[in-house]
Amino acid sequence: MFILLATACNDKKKSKDDLVLKDSLLYEIGRDEPFTGTEKSDIEGKVIEYEVVDGYKQGKFKIYYQDGSLEMSGTMEKNLNVGKWQYYYPGGKIESEGNFVKNFPEGRWKWYYPSGVIKEEGEFFKGIRMGEWKIYNIEGKLDSTIHFAADDSSKLNKENILNSTN
Repeated sequence: MFILLATACNDKKKSKDDLVLKDSLLYEIGRDEPFTGTEKSDIEGKVIEYEVVDGYKQGKFKIYYQDGSLEMSGTMEKNLNVGKWQYYYPGGKIESEGNFVKNFPEGRWKWYYPSGVIKEEGEFFKGIRMGEWKIYNIEGKLDSTIHFAADDSSKLNKENILNSTN
């Protein structure tokens, strides 16, 4: 985790209606200095909460379902997704997990069925699927393997595996 300045720990909580985005930084309405504190907003029935330091999304980032259970969590650094991120099904079971580097998926990512059985896994390089990707059936048995090369963008459009939710 990041070390936050004392001014970031002053427990300021704002909603999206109190903040404005200007030049990629968050400001309190009517203030000239970038905001530092916690942003907490209710958007389309979900709660989004994240830390802001000197106007940048910096630190923990979480989204909650309407029932209050966690939908996703990760870390941001100067408005970019970084480090480990986890996504959850309603009810709390892990849906997917992996790392980001400067806003791009990087390294091994895994997706799971709601039962917890692995659904898919593979490697990203700078946001692009690379190498061998394995897809499993609901019983956890290997169903297929797809190999992605650096110049093989046709497979990315062939099947939208990454956005499947079942």
